[in-house]
Amino acid sequence: MEHNYDVVRINSDKSQGIRVQALVEEICDRFNLHNYFGIFSVVADEIMNSITESLQIDKASFYADFIFEQCVGGVSFSFKSNQEVFSSVSEITELLANEYTIQEEGRNIELIFYVNGIDEVELKERQDKIKEFFRKKSAISCVISYGN
Repeated sequence: MEHNYDVVRINSDKSQGIRVQALVEEICDRFNLHNYFGIFSVVADEIMNSITESLQIDKASFYADFIFEQCVGGVSFSFKSNQEVFSSVSEITELLANEYTIQEEGRNIELIFYVNGIDEVELKERQDKIKEFFRKKSAISCVISYGN
């Protein structure tokens, strides 16, 4: 029997992204959501970057629960933290998540992705947005590394 709820506790260390990505991959395997792996993993990376790059949090005591839940028509990923860290989301997160909600004065963020009933055109548009995002990010990285 498949379970539809998982939690991974993370801290603010960059290496915790591996644990988050492992859960995203496992969810995609378990629920046959392989077409959504790129979308989920990019958004999870963006949230992890907001945590690891935050100057507001006390990194020594920070923790967050990364929560997956299967919902009717989709999936939900939440980060519930013990400190205020989420004041906004990145442009790519806003483009790829069907819904997002920042709660508890910035301590929690919930991301909802529709996977049942999403049409092929919308899925293709999202995948194209991911490709464009990485092209831009790669171009910026090249300019920075060659500029030094």
